[in-house]
Amino acid sequence: MLRRILIADDHPMCVTALTMAAHAIDPALLVDKAGTLAEAEFCARAVPHDLILLDLVLPDVQGFAGLVLMRALAPETPVAIVSSRDEETVIRQAIVLGARGFMSKSAPLDQMIAAIRVLLGGGQWLPGALLANPPADNADEAGGRVGSLSVAQLRVLRAIADGRQNKQIAYDLQLAEPTVKSHLAAIFRKLGVANRTQAVLALRALEPAESHHG
Repeated sequence: MLRRILIADDHPMCVTALTMAAHAIDPALLVDKAGTLAEAEFCARAVPHDLILLDLVLPDVQGFAGLVLMRALAPETPVAIVSSRDEETVIRQAIVLGARGFMSKSAPLDQMIAAIRVLLGGGQWLPGALLANPPADNADEAGGRVGSLSVAQLRVLRAIADGRQNKQIAYDLQLAEPTVKSHLAAIFRKLGVANRTQAVLALRALEPAESHHG
């Protein structure tokens, strides 16, 4: 059975490099490409993947909200972050929130090949300095709570973070308005918050400080 990976990244050069790295391991490897989180979600729903390579910042999502969503959508599929934000704090948070690995966009091609090979083999890939002292495999409080949301609840949470009201969310997500309200009640309960503003702050807590594109 052919293996398949998903590259969710809006940088053409990075996508090209990752695709070359994947095909250096196995020329027959199937590679799906997505430039937004919405496209990545569509691809992940359509077919199973052996590995998801996810940019930390996409046009429709910034920070770790995309990682949390993809982990909820495909819990059995390893997800690795590929980002120019390669500070240790960012890498550790990615692993705490369920990423199997972290690859820097500045990594040379041979390192990308090595990383994808390890990840496809079921291993974990971290930059060298972190390999000796990997982060604990348990979510922090904020990330753990957001990570407990269902895919539908995460989509509603992202919608309220965009400032959309219930009627617009219902239209955009093709839901009945009472269903949106039900999701909101569940979101508030799981996050331990009392209102929309507090729920959005919980989601914002997943964004690395001073985020830049990548």
